[in-house]
Amino acid sequence: MSAWMEILFTVLLGLGMLIGLVGVVIPVLPDIILIWLSALLYGLLVGWGDKGPWLFAGISVLGVVGLLAEGWVSGVGARKGGASMLSILAGLGLGLVGLLAAGPLGLVVGMLLGTWLVEYLREGDPVRALRATVGLGVGYGASFVVKLALGLLMAVLWVVWLIVG
Repeated sequence: MSAWMEILFTVLLGLGMLIGLVGVVIPVLPDIILIWLSALLYGLLVGWGDKGPWLFAGISVLGVVGLLAEGWVSGVGARKGGASMLSILAGLGLGLVGLLAAGPLGLVVGMLLGTWLVEYLREGDPVRALRATVGLGVGYGASFVVKLALGLLMAVLWVVWLIVG
């Protein structure tokens, strides 16, 4: 492969990683998966080099942790607030509907509304339902921070790959 093709692929895949990082902030765009896929395509198209397989393995581990952290950290926050598994699932379901209907704001509103509504119907106590909803919101905020940090670490490992490769 010519040097200019390697440069073109590297730039395009770097843009893919950047879009993935933006996707952490704007949930409509793909995030961790796009960062991982960009790294995989870099290895396949530009080459693995000596350290590439090890760095890609690190990127893959961080990606799996990032994908699992989103649901887990949000759920922990909701459980700490007293939410039931049913209300957590309802919040996630209504959040997905909100995302499709109104974008990122719809996601957040749907998650919070779904959690509050099911907790209120289940317990009949608006204050307790609000506590569970706040727990979910705090957990979602924490998962955002975790995913952003992991996405940045994935991108940093890729940059190290570029430098040492």
